[in-house]
Amino acid sequence: MNFYCRIVCVLIASLMATHALSQDLSGWSDKTLCRLASSQQDDPQYLQEATERGISCGNGATKSASKASKNSTKQQASKSIFISDKTYSDFLNLPKESKVKSCGFEWFKPNWNKINKDLAPRIKGFNSRMDNYKTVEGDYSRNVRDSYLESITYAMVSEDLELKEKLFNKLHHWASKDALSATMQCYSNGPQSIRPACEGEWSDPEGQDLAPIKDATVMIEIVMSLNYVYKLYFSDYQPEDKRHEVIKRWFKSFNHRIKKAKDFYFGNFIGFYLPNISIKHSQNKNYKSMVKKMVKGLDKWTFDDGSLKELTTRGNKALWYHHRGIGEAFIIMEIARTINVDIPVRLEKKLLKAVELFHDTYLDHSVIEPWAKKAHNSQPSNGRQKFPSLDWVSNYSSWFNIFQLRYPDHRTAKWLNKTLTSKSMSLKIAENTGVTLGCIHKALADNSRE
Repeated sequence: MNFYCRIVCVLIASLMATHALSQDLSGWSDKTLCRLASSQQDDPQYLQEATERGISCGNGATKSASKASKNSTKQQASKSIFISDKTYSDFLNLPKESKVKSCGFEWFKPNWNKINKDLAPRIKGFNSRMDNYKTVEGDYSRNVRDSYLESITYAMVSEDLELKEKLFNKLHHWASKDALSATMQCYSNGPQSIRPACEGEWSDPEGQDLAPIKDATVMIEIVMSLNYVYKLYFSDYQPEDKRHEVIKRWFKSFNHRIKKAKDFYFGNFIGFYLPNISIKHSQNKNYKSMVKKMVKGLDKWTFDDGSLKELTTRGNKALWYHHRGIGEAFIIMEIARTINVDIPVRLEKKLLKAVELFHDTYLDHSVIEPWAKKAHNSQPSNGRQKFPSLDWVSNYSSWFNIFQLRYPDHRTAKWLNKTLTSKSMSLKIAENTGVTLGCIHKALADNSRE
């Protein structure tokens, strides 16, 4: 009897392992994957995963993978990782007046006084808490970048080609000066992801210690946001213009300063997945497996009750961090949609709960208290949350408008549509993605209601 029981158990375990393999290979090393792709060429799952990673496995697998990779690259035609060409085209084809109105640009004028201050040669001097920004060398570059991105959004909706040329030329000017490149390098895409000289932030419990890694992080955010918007808005602008070569070379010069994406976590450009995906996109390499890992990580870090790991428990800033996590989540989902990666139904349900938790807490701060009272890396909330008016939120706020397009009948979508005004920063600036997804999705949502 025991013998037969053992046989049954082995069969069940074998079936479970086979099912697991067919579901997810993202954790397998390239070496193991290639070995299986070469030895089991009749099983397509290994070759498919290798193709999505853009790796070549040798012998017969190489030829098949190479052919499949070429076909996959051809399908990967969107100019931006954040939005499909079709969605962007639908937006551009809306009447100019509708776009201008939806995004609140009726009375807008580019702030050239700010833009012409130009990006600094470097960022230097942040402390760990980053509360000394007023004295940080080059921090004004963030304001320059914000005004520049806002002007690009305006040029996009107003179809102002003269302004587009001026903004393109300004980007070329910064690139020709190697702006921000003198910032200390702290991250690396090599084995040692953080350089020794940059370790040790928060050595002062009050966060007043100098932290060059903060300088490097701000620099990467500025450069990548400009890179993202360049690819969507400028990449096909006067394609024979040699200014493109200078701009692309400038962007490429920062690639070695970006550490590789490994484990998923919220913050730092979603565990550095965003810049790494963008680099592969620029190189015309397949990045689908990275998007799958990102979606899988998001699923693990989003709990059934709608709370987000290490964010919803952040004491008096729990609502802020919870909002930021939702913002990252909706960017991940837009990237997944753009490259045709499935979004698990269970994840979508959990994120809807996360959105409802944000909505209810914004109206009544006590709602988030069961999580916030844990005060993870923060001060106790005592029933009060630090959060600005919705209109003034620019950091990861594009989800306010993405949500209205994707879930128009949801109570939170209706509330956001009613609460946000034309002054909303979510429509004008996107520090994290460069591309103002809020404006694009808001215009499309408004048009669908008409």
